[in-house]
Amino acid sequence: MSFTEHTVAADGFEIRYAEDGDGPPLVCFHGAGGLRLSGGHELLARTQRVIAFEAPGFGDSPANERSGSLRELAATMLAAIDALGLERFDLWGTSFGGKLAL
Repeated sequence: MSFTEHTVAADGFEIRYAEDGDGPPLVCFHGAGGLRLSGGHELLARTQRVIAFEAPGFGDSPANERSGSLRELAATMLAAIDALGLERFDLWGTSFGGKLAL
């Protein structure tokens, strides 16, 4: 895979994300295990700009002692999306990320 790793400052967090591809943006939220890229991400990156975030407190990110609810975590993730300048995007969430996306 040719995904590159970046961070974006949003809502007081440094949020890690991986990005690849060109085209309409697709924001991806991971399951409870943290950011894990798959062959599906790679296939989608052939036609879309895939941006796979790692939510604060998951995977390799520091513990998140601040977000008290899923709604607050979703607001943080929206701040990260806004920080990247995305006005329109598709959204894909798996497992816990599906609930976060909703």
